[in-house]
Amino acid sequence: MQTIMVIFDGMDDIAYPVLQDKTPYEKGRGAAFRQLEDLSATGYLRTTPPGFEADTQTCLLTLLGVQPGDIPPGRSYIEALALGVEVGDDDIIMRSNFVQVDEEGRLAVPCCSAPEAVAGTLRAAIAAQPGHSVTPVGTYKSLQRIKGGRRYLEGLKTSTPHMHGMEHFEELLPRGNALAEQLADFSREQFRLHKPYTVLNWGQAVKSTLPSFASLHGGISGAMVSKTDAPMGIAAAMGMECPRIPTATGDTDTDIAAKVEATLELASRHDFVMLHIGGPDEATHRQNPVEKAEFIARLDRECLTPLMERLPEGSRMMVTCDHAALCSTAGHTEDPVRFWLYEKGKALSGNLGTLEGVDGVGLLQNGVR
Repeated sequence: MQTIMVIFDGMDDIAYPVLQDKTPYEKGRGAAFRQLEDLSATGYLRTTPPGFEADTQTCLLTLLGVQPGDIPPGRSYIEALALGVEVGDDDIIMRSNFVQVDEEGRLAVPCCSAPEAVAGTLRAAIAAQPGHSVTPVGTYKSLQRIKGGRRYLEGLKTSTPHMHGMEHFEELLPRGNALAEQLADFSREQFRLHKPYTVLNWGQAVKSTLPSFASLHGGISGAMVSKTDAPMGIAAAMGMECPRIPTATGDTDTDIAAKVEATLELASRHDFVMLHIGGPDEATHRQNPVEKAEFIARLDRECLTPLMERLPEGSRMMVTCDHAALCSTAGHTEDPVRFWLYEKGKALSGNLGTLEGVDGVGLLQNGVR
């Protein structure tokens, strides 16, 4: 039996006047989503465990059945695995976002695609610090490794940029110990040199491990389709096959058809496949509900339609998102996210309510009883 979990990253949102007072999902959904609604059991999933922040790594691991105690703090090491960045036992690795600060000192753009010349200069300045190295990740983010920095993990406090839009930048700088002071001073100096652009560090992590997918689920095999670093790193850490798709981007310009083909091919060889598409979340971080709705319309036509047509009879598919994400703030929320549980050739129905910390893999494998 083929089981597929489709994650439309950050799809759940609120209504906006620019969308005629509809949510991006309501504006973008077409025939495939409507068919999914008619033929599926539905409900809500609480994907953010108590004490955690709503982010892709935490929420996907929860859906994959990883217990909260096994979820590593910080996401940067998992992302480093996806990129092949070597992290030593004594190192610390962090995310470094390009951000834009307004005249009042507020974080105006938390995920900022800085001009190419500025971006290059900022990354060169990071790498020029003794013991620091930088790996670009897309247009607005980098991974920053600090050799020997693990000793500073305890006490180091940071703020997730996209969760703090329009807050005072000074209050979001790293704090708590000597490394934090160094990073904060660096951000201030780069802002002085490149106003309104600078960098903001967050997501600190050290080398860690995750339980294998097979060990969590009775020996069944799992695979991942994604171009976003956190899911790709999760796959590497959990022993899930994750093919490289040259035309995928992790954004709204991704090759959806290629991801669907990869998903169907993997599903012919594995018991479970997670298909992750990051475009809705990236549109959210750009605070663009129109782009988000238009991309959801593409997902309806180019992802759900072929999956529902081509899956073999008896296959099960869950469609959901990892977390809600609001274009109004550019950030994520911990609100439960809706899901649809679909079985090819069989009409399911019923509201399953709000499920707390559910193992989505187990729900797919066992179906609705």
